[in-house]
Amino acid sequence: MLRRFKQFNQRLRRELAVFKPEITGIINDRKEYQRQPQNLFTEQGYEVIPDFLDKQECDRLIKVADSYISNQSYVITGDCYLLCRKDIHDVDLDVQQIMNAQEIDDQLAQLFNSHIIEDVFEARIGERVVLRNISIKIDNPDTNSKRGYHTDTVTKTVYKVFIYLTDVNECGNGPYTVIPGSHRHTYRRIINYFYGWIKQVLYGSKHSRNYKEDIQLLYSDRQSVPLLAPAGTMIISNQQIVHKGWHQQDKSTRYALVCYVIPAKDYHGQRFSFGRTALQKGVEVISS
Repeated sequence: MLRRFKQFNQRLRRELAVFKPEITGIINDRKEYQRQPQNLFTEQGYEVIPDFLDKQECDRLIKVADSYISNQSYVITGDCYLLCRKDIHDVDLDVQQIMNAQEIDDQLAQLFNSHIIEDVFEARIGERVVLRNISIKIDNPDTNSKRGYHTDTVTKTVYKVFIYLTDVNECGNGPYTVIPGSHRHTYRRIINYFYGWIKQVLYGSKHSRNYKEDIQLLYSDRQSVPLLAPAGTMIISNQQIVHKGWHQQDKSTRYALVCYVIPAKDYHGQRFSFGRTALQKGVEVISS
């Protein structure tokens, strides 16, 4: 009992310390979006770009991914590692992701160094960005542990690129699903932040997601757009948009390239670290 009280007290003090800065950040992010150039991407928070990759390249990348699949996280080589989400989170338990896949595939390395992805964003938002990572993400069929609506961060803008490697023709294929324009919503985001802040204080742990990123109030599937598209389609997204992977993925495994992009002003040489905590338990290193 005393240990639980101490843990609660630590969480409370930690969350009280960040409460005001995070609320301020949420408000300032939305003000910044209003100042961006007005176009389809900045207004919707996402954009669909067809035929970015051909079918042959999609199939080739699926084979690359399959050659590294395992049921536990491990270092592949250098900064490239397989992340099994079950090793770090209490949601998306059937998701596996090869991080920094540009280190194990020459074609992805060319894409990473080409500035093509950065150009797509910079043409729309009017500022420089940095591509930090190209990953191959495998979403296996899952109807029980899919994360609900959320944003990728409480504050600070991050962008992602999703390039479907398999056809996503129906909701059972697990489409990326968004609520258009929600990255600009201030009051609804703050209300959800308050609710998530309380849950973070009460229930937060090193294995739980950040409850302050969850969006559980004032949004529903009726407002959403599941982004159905064939293999090779690129989707660019502001990750402050309310989004999820469709929760009833019961038809097939979805393979996708997922690229992580941030504004250059927020990049200070920091190492890409998402999911690295899963690698701290004596994992096997497999060289390519």
